[in-house]
Amino acid sequence: MQTVVGPILMKQGCYAFDLWTPEEGLSRGFAYRRVEEAHYARNVEIKLRRCPPDTAVVCATLDEFTNAVTEREATYCALVSNLKPKPVEIARSPAPTFRALFESEAKTIAAG
Repeated sequence: MQTVVGPILMKQGCYAFDLWTPEEGLSRGFAYRRVEEAHYARNVEIKLRRCPPDTAVVCATLDEFTNAVTEREATYCALVSNLKPKPVEIARSPAPTFRALFESEAKTIAAG
């Protein structure tokens, strides 16, 4: 799972960072009162997300984060759209079905 880690921003008087994953989409980070706490939490997220098989893209600016999320979201949507189930046609056997045999037998009896 590829994760995009956003920069630490001040939101409503607190410090927070956002994460984006293909499965969960954009998730808002917890708001910290101190910037040091936000840095610590972000570094923990980065270390957790860099363990195989996960990968993390760490963004330093809001523009970089926005571009990274937009690129990955478009790619993810394109990949998922290729996986949409397609209708399956039921193969009909060339041999007559029981119902067809029964109907033809009933017509023969009724005619005779």
